[in-house]
Amino acid sequence: MFINEYGETNAPKIILLAPMMISGEDIYTILSPYFKGNYSFIAPDQGGHGKAGNYISADEEYKTLKRYLLDKGYTDIHLLYGASLGVAVAYRLFNDPSFSVGHAWFDGVALKKHSSFAEGFMKNLFYSRKKTMLKKHIEVSKSLLKIYGKDFARLMTRNFERITYSDIDAICYACCHYEIFQMTKEQQNRLHLEYGEKDFDLMLSKTFIKKYLPYVQPVIRIGYGHCAYMAAHTQDYAKEIELFISDVKQ
Repeated sequence: MFINEYGETNAPKIILLAPMMISGEDIYTILSPYFKGNYSFIAPDQGGHGKAGNYISADEEYKTLKRYLLDKGYTDIHLLYGASLGVAVAYRLFNDPSFSVGHAWFDGVALKKHSSFAEGFMKNLFYSRKKTMLKKHIEVSKSLLKIYGKDFARLMTRNFERITYSDIDAICYACCHYEIFQMTKEQQNRLHLEYGEKDFDLMLSKTFIKKYLPYVQPVIRIGYGHCAYMAAHTQDYAKEIELFISDVKQ
């Protein structure tokens, strides 16, 4: 993990943990222009992305982030944002009593203790795409272009070029295996959870949400796939996040 930090140090802290194939710098560049308030952004490049080394495990990624935050004295987190792969680390931080997290926003996460089928499916998919990419240079993946649009697809294709097969193995494991924590009602009231209607992770998470997050009402983006609403409606998405952390209820 390589940790990027932007903005004024004394401003409220926002941690941005990006999905696979998007670096910390990328997610900051994508979302931050639409935030109106003054914030300190911490946007890590997770393993396999940006300036980071290889992706070893979600636990290793979290240890690095936790050590950084504690060394800096950043224990009060205004917003903890995680999308897809990013939630593997965000989930750990949200449940760590070392930190006080005001608000958490999780997008497109497979909340399930073990999902070996999903892990295998992801590996096969990414292995196949990696082999194709190694055979010929691809400026923009057509499959990503169809789901996420040109700008996101270009970023994701570029990031995927440096992701190794070992990174893919570790990332797929991190996305499909979660430790079970019983969150308090107060914690759940600070959590926004959302999925695209077509996101397979929604089906995987239904039992977990019903049993362990009964006070969370997930937002379902009708007609969208995995983390695709963010790509299609970035400005509106960022506005919704900022409204959520303002504690102003519509």
